[in-house]
Amino acid sequence: MRGTQDRPWRGTRPVRLDDVTRLQPLVRASALPDPREFYDELEREWGEVAPVELEPGVPAWLVMGQRLVYDVMRNEHIFATNPQTWNGHARGGLPETSGLRPVFTAQQRFAANHTDGALRQRLREPLDDAFEQLSEGITAAKVRSFCNLLIDRFEDRGRADLMLEYASVIPFLVIADMIGFDPEDGQRLFDLTRRVAGGGTDAAAAVVEVDSLLSGLVAVRRKRPQRDLASSLAAHPNMREDTEVAHTLLIVAYSGNLTLTAWVAQTLLLTLTDSRFSGRLHGGRIDLDNAMDEVLWRSTPTINTLPRFARQDIVLDGKHIAAGDPLVLAIHAANTDPRMDTGDPWDHVGSRAHVSFGTGPHACPAPRTARVIARIAVETILRRLDVVLRIPVDEVTWDQTLWIRQPVRLPVTFPPPVVSA
Repeated sequence: MRGTQDRPWRGTRPVRLDDVTRLQPLVRASALPDPREFYDELEREWGEVAPVELEPGVPAWLVMGQRLVYDVMRNEHIFATNPQTWNGHARGGLPETSGLRPVFTAQQRFAANHTDGALRQRLREPLDDAFEQLSEGITAAKVRSFCNLLIDRFEDRGRADLMLEYASVIPFLVIADMIGFDPEDGQRLFDLTRRVAGGGTDAAAAVVEVDSLLSGLVAVRRKRPQRDLASSLAAHPNMREDTEVAHTLLIVAYSGNLTLTAWVAQTLLLTLTDSRFSGRLHGGRIDLDNAMDEVLWRSTPTINTLPRFARQDIVLDGKHIAAGDPLVLAIHAANTDPRMDTGDPWDHVGSRAHVSFGTGPHACPAPRTARVIARIAVETILRRLDVVLRIPVDEVTWDQTLWIRQPVRLPVTFPPPVVSA
């Protein structure tokens, strides 16, 4: 990274985002069986930083090289997470029908992942403290209980869609309980976060509704605290208003539900379709934690990050990044960067040097808790049922979303339990 005044250009002019036409839609990456094809295509034309389209009329820079991704993540002095920094606001912003309105909002969001500097530090500390206070044993016991409850519902059938009936339900049950909701409000929270993630025309309205839902919970917990995240955050001296607590809880609900669902689903899919992977897992040559890390390396749930925004004009990989330009970090591309990856999956065994949990001031606040939940979810279904994928692997389809990579369906069959006399 260099300022525009420092880079010798040998008579050439660096590319500007506003000058590029016929952009590739970024959503293509998540829908491909191997997103690496998309990144290789872009890199052949543009290098490690390429212009892409988030939706029609909304361009952004896609950062694909692992070293550059690390640089951007660690440098909040140059790359802000606050969407108010986006230069598109000065050009009229987004239409009312845009699904990106929650991502590029002009309204201040009081959560650590939408703020920088001193404000980010003040809001991040309560979140770190709240997860530190969580009992891992209690969390694990609840996850096992929820997993067994779900399996009980479909095991007699001999078939199920593990995406619809298992992988997408466990995170919602666990995180809703962790935040402090009863099952009914937890279901509503889950539905709203899915609407936000879907990026449809009602995504912005869903954010308003979930803010109201969470603010109501915070008000109740200030009067009647319990052992949950809402109570811990509301009691923290760094939190000055209920709005700050509600915005922080939304990030937990949004990120937790989506990434955990995708992580569990991806691990199950890889186990069911990759004989080398499942053989090493069941043969005891790698344990489940290492197997789950291999998923993060090969097909990370968080395929792209929410945008960062340049605070000033800079040059990055020969591209002129103007102040306010959005930069999306391609986590999948960074983890599979051919400049860093030998192609031998054994090189990754025991290594957690992937970028899936982020790094720097905006790294994931609860990687250990996430691992406990995902590991128990995968472990429980594999222990209780001998599942087999019901469709050929080349018929597995993928959700077309900007931020998360997950299969649409995981239809499986398994022998029903034998009832003895």
